[in-house]
Amino acid sequence: MAAIVLQGAERIPVRYESWPEWRVDLLTPLEPMPLIAPGTGFCVMCWGSGHIHSEAANGEGLVPHPCQTCHGSGVVRLRD
Repeated sequence: MAAIVLQGAERIPVRYESWPEWRVDLLTPLEPMPLIAPGTGFCVMCWGSGHIHSEAANGEGLVPHPCQTCHGSGVVRLRD
């Protein structure tokens, strides 16, 4: 009997010939996916968020500004 399950973030239907085949595929470990590109690191000034909060000009709280170190991307290139 065929088994159809939804997998992934997009919930794509995948067809297996049997439930034991699905169990084998489920228990097979996957390679870890890198969170950021090789040769880059998270910005230490904004902690990877891409912005830094500073006091508002009118004194009514904090206002986010793009980080000048990473130019708002949250990552920086690592030196060799």
